[in-house]
Amino acid sequence: MMSKKNQNNPIEQQQVYTDREAAKYLRIGQTTLWRLRKTGKISFRRAASKIIYTKSDLENYLDSTKRNAFGVEVSDGK
Repeated sequence: MMSKKNQNNPIEQQQVYTDREAAKYLRIGQTTLWRLRKTGKISFRRAASKIIYTKSDLENYLDSTKRNAFGVEVSDGK
């Protein structure tokens, strides 16, 4: 049974990725991930001195890079 604390904090319910794990998930290099973070193209969080990503951070980045067959950016209507 999930504690009440976990029900109120959706981040605690998500898988958390380190820089290395996030880069592997996105199939990019860690330097590229650093550049995306530095330019604000991908969301992240700090936990003590560590930088972490949630699965939704990574999925949101992937959604933001969608293109159609003609190379035109696809909008999700938001």
